[in-house]
Amino acid sequence: MVVFRVLGWLLLAMAVAAVVHDGLAWWTEGTFHLLGLGDLWSHLDVRSLGEAQNAVQRHLSVSLWTWLVGPILTIPALPAFLVLGTIFLWLGGRDGEAADTGGFVIGSRPPRRRRSRGL
Repeated sequence: MVVFRVLGWLLLAMAVAAVVHDGLAWWTEGTFHLLGLGDLWSHLDVRSLGEAQNAVQRHLSVSLWTWLVGPILTIPALPAFLVLGTIFLWLGGRDGEAADTGGFVIGSRPPRRRRSRGL
């Protein structure tokens, strides 16, 4: 479950980066535009996006790219990262146990009992 929590926090950090990018683009250009997943992929590596499109169209189906992958790549990155990050954090936190109140290294310990000092 730690993997889900790590992926969740990573996706939420990517959502923060998308907010910063969108805010800076709004500041410089004067128009608000949400960065799409396809735009993000093309900013990172244009060549791999083209190769992925060619591979899907050549080996699987042209309609798969047109009707499934294409619309997914038009989804804005901010809501996608927020939703996926929250889902992964929710899945990572569902152990059925009570929340761990102890430290990371030593684990949890039972609560201390206070001595009652009478009058």
